[in-house]
Amino acid sequence: MGESTVISWIFLSTAFASEQEPANFESISQIADGINHAVPTQKELQASLTWLTKNGFVDKSGNKYHLTNEGAALIEKAKSRTNNIILNIWDELAKEIENTKAQHRL
Repeated sequence: MGESTVISWIFLSTAFASEQEPANFESISQIADGINHAVPTQKELQASLTWLTKNGFVDKSGNKYHLTNEGAALIEKAKSRTNNIILNIWDELAKEIENTKAQHRL
């Protein structure tokens, strides 16, 4: 998987895991496994959550994570383009992550 795909996978997992309350690594990892039938590595989780936090999509409180307003808006935008089909939402998020990365390179 490419970097944007991994980040978007963890982003979507964080969105689902933190719907009711901020989520820890274990909760995010369990959701990620359900989405992709693979357990993300510690490195994938840490790198993705660091990127998402630095770019304003996720906030960290102690050892738990939740979406920012900007992150929630991006999730809703992806959902609106895909009829809420999880793999399609993931794909839309990967495109948005790639666009964000490209804007920062300019």
